[in-house]
Amino acid sequence: MSDKPERQMEFEALRGLSIILLLSLHSEIYDPIVFGETLKHIGFFVASFLLGSFFFLAGYFTEVSLNKPNRNIIAFAWSKFIRIYPPYWLAVILFVFYLGYTLKRTDMAVYAMNLQVVFSPVFVKQLLTLWYISMLVVFYILFGGMMFAIRSSAGLAAASAALFAVAYFLHLRWGFFDPRFFQYYFIFLAGVFFCRFQEVRQKLYGWNPVIKIILAVAALFPLQWILEYSRTEGAFYLLAVDSFILSWILLWLTIFRTKAGNWRIWLWLSTASYFTYLFHRPLWYLIDNTFGLGKDMTTVYIHLTFGAILALILGYYLQRGYDRLLASLRLK
Repeated sequence: MSDKPERQMEFEALRGLSIILLLSLHSEIYDPIVFGETLKHIGFFVASFLLGSFFFLAGYFTEVSLNKPNRNIIAFAWSKFIRIYPPYWLAVILFVFYLGYTLKRTDMAVYAMNLQVVFSPVFVKQLLTLWYISMLVVFYILFGGMMFAIRSSAGLAAASAALFAVAYFLHLRWGFFDPRFFQYYFIFLAGVFFCRFQEVRQKLYGWNPVIKIILAVAALFPLQWILEYSRTEGAFYLLAVDSFILSWILLWLTIFRTKAGNWRIWLWLSTASYFTYLFHRPLWYLIDNTFGLGKDMTTVYIHLTFGAILALILGYYLQRGYDRLLASLRLK
């Protein structure tokens, strides 16, 4: 099927599922007009799960990467920079000069460094979609630095909690850090520990699937209650949303450890995911302008079908091409 170890296929499948959910979310198919008031929060649940999955996987594979022989902080930082930044810079250019997003000059400096999550929305304007890449980079910097400096798991947990407290203080006092930073902070750390503690991972996999289904369904109710009362802040909210994300990640990883996780399409989708994430909005904008599409359900369905498929194909071949370019230039 691929050169990926079979034991990793559940993670590739989870990434593949997440990019499909992201395209469906950005098509706006989860609008309350479509699903009705009863399921008006379904978009939030989908967004939290798919983004949580991306951050969880990033944490997991950060631990994998740092455990490679002779891996040092310079090599780790370079590998992340060369894979993330050049495509990201191209996406920023397209968002600003093609999609027409307006930014101040100081905003552009922050976006060039990919640090919008630290300064938005108080100090710089939020840039739709690309905030995720910024948060990913900030997590790599923070957790990567701690993981190199602190070897013990207890020390890493303590340092992570202390850093969270500092970031939260800066957020409350001066407005630093996008509020979503705190929602996904411990999800990234959970991915690190899920990789690090193999025995715990195997025990979680070994739980009865019925128990995992019950946990996943049960996690919906407190979060639904919070959303109904618009209390999307504070410790109870973070506990509820992170419990929801982690219970659903565990359920889907369990599903993908069956034959369903070995479908070839998952690895293809996983490969396509990064470039698809970056460039699907500019591509859809081009489709809309070419065919004169407006803001209606017809556009939603085109984005969800033809637009999504085209974005995935483009993302896959851009990723393969970029990998070959880096290899030919000996940059990876």
